[in-house]
Amino acid sequence: MLALYGTDARADAARFSTLGGYPPFDFGRDAVLPDGSAARVAFSLAFATDPAMPGIAFFTCQQHHPPELFWKPGYQRHPNGALRVIEVVMSAQEPAAHRAFLERLTQQPAELAPGRLSVGTAEDRITVLARGEVARRLPGLAANDIPGFCAARLKVGDLDATRRELERNRVGFHGADGVLLVPPAAARGLALEFVEQGKI
Repeated sequence: MLALYGTDARADAARFSTLGGYPPFDFGRDAVLPDGSAARVAFSLAFATDPAMPGIAFFTCQQHHPPELFWKPGYQRHPNGALRVIEVVMSAQEPAAHRAFLERLTQQPAELAPGRLSVGTAEDRITVLARGEVARRLPGLAANDIPGFCAARLKVGDLDATRRELERNRVGFHGADGVLLVPPAAARGLALEFVEQGKI
């Protein structure tokens, strides 16, 4: 599943009515804060699926509590320097076949090129690649013709610091053209691409 930020799950569910037609899903839990106190955090999810993408789902997540209860700076720092996910990469036999769904999901026009489809901006993008393009961008990754998620691109502040952290933790990676690529075997099945802020 791919989680997307949302502010109105019911409006999203209505917009997704032709993309699976699921009712919003509401849930909450008691969270223990760093000072030991408890606070209620609650969420609503709106789901979208496409029969042409079996086994994959997308959803928006709306938070019903003050942001500071969940989005804590200390929870968002990682020694590898990752700042945010800027691109999710998928593989599919025919990327163009998923254009209509992704355009409806994101409310943005898709760009088509041979063997690839992308929707979104340079720092907020979903890209779908055909087998040959997956092999070119993600060497050693075995692409499947069944649509699936295969990589995430993460922006970092200092790529050299990221390299040192990966080496310190003995995480295997390949470096080329300003990208550090961690293979899926070292990242629970999803390849990770680290790129430096300002050099994307």
